[in-house]
Amino acid sequence: MSENKVPTNESVQTADAPVKASYTDYQVIPSHGYCMIVKCRKGDQTVVLKALKEEYRERQLLRNALKREFKQCQRLNHSGIVRYQGLVEVDGYRLCIEEEYVEGRTLQAYLKESHTDDEKIAIINQIADALRYAHSQGIAHRYLKPSNILVTTQGNYVKLIDFSALSPEDVKITPDTTRFMAPELKDETMAADGTADIYSLGTIMKVMGLTLAYSEIIKRCCAFKRSDRYSNIDEFLADLNNEGTSFKMPKIGKGAVMVALLVVVLGIVGVLIYNYGGTLVNQIGKVDVTSLFKSDAETAPEDTVKVAPTEQADSLSAEAEAPATGKLAFMNRMKPALYKDLDGIFEKNSADKAALNKAIKTYYRGLIHANDTLNNEQRAEVDRVFGDYVKQKKAALNK
Repeated sequence: MSENKVPTNESVQTADAPVKASYTDYQVIPSHGYCMIVKCRKGDQTVVLKALKEEYRERQLLRNALKREFKQCQRLNHSGIVRYQGLVEVDGYRLCIEEEYVEGRTLQAYLKESHTDDEKIAIINQIADALRYAHSQGIAHRYLKPSNILVTTQGNYVKLIDFSALSPEDVKITPDTTRFMAPELKDETMAADGTADIYSLGTIMKVMGLTLAYSEIIKRCCAFKRSDRYSNIDEFLADLNNEGTSFKMPKIGKGAVMVALLVVVLGIVGVLIYNYGGTLVNQIGKVDVTSLFKSDAETAPEDTVKVAPTEQADSLSAEAEAPATGKLAFMNRMKPALYKDLDGIFEKNSADKAALNKAIKTYYRGLIHANDTLNNEQRAEVDRVFGDYVKQKKAALNK
């Protein structure tokens, strides 16, 4: 955790006593909602004023909300949270919160740029660290979303902004906001706590395109019941960074031995793919994944490709492909977690074929539901990899 250094010669201001202040070089930054953001100069320092838009300035409810926001946030002292520097009255803008100026763009804009998954995970780690600090101070953000997260131009450092003190019933909440809000906040059934921010963080990971490699983490973050979510940020970070991860390592068994043997076979298959282009892969792509969920006693659909024993090695050739690139690059990180999950499912249900098929089907549905941003090409690749591995595990189980 990194904390800002606050000058010790400044007295702590109370939210009930805004001071009269003046600035220069006012520049209004377009914004949504009831607040306006004004970039200006305070001597030789650039600062930001958070004020009410003109049509809202006489509403006592909103003025009080600004005061409450400043009161709760002025003590926050972390490099990942914008610094609340004062509560002021300014001619032309009335009551304002003076904040640290950050040279950067919103996470919303950042995501329109080209960034790797590793860079995105670095951003998530920073957001989580800032939230961990805020939660330790008894403060939940409650309205965390990409437009409320700044990323600096130099170094891509995170700054959380807009710790609004309003409840949803006090002001009209936009669809953009409700998309990231925990269910209990939307219907005001419970007071907000840190798990509401964890829900928002999972939704942010989803829109960042991290849904495949981190599908189980996102699923837990976004659980409807907050008791099913991570109970705190430390738990979340442990899974995110594979420290005491919730993904269970499979015991070495028949399936694991089969995978080891395939390493040798796949080296040969890789040469075949190189020489014969996409012919083999195209054939695999015709496999109907839904047939994997049917009982072994059932007959496969007519449009399912039947793989003869002599062709079985070829059907696993996708594992010998070079690392995926472009829109399919996510598979490089998704496969290990997917394989571990399936190994666990087979190990737990190997004695009961009906239970095994049900567990595979449930897992597959959850995986696809958590990754609803996939295009057709990406979905087809997930189906292919998932289907190949399940077929391989079933073949090993039946020996």
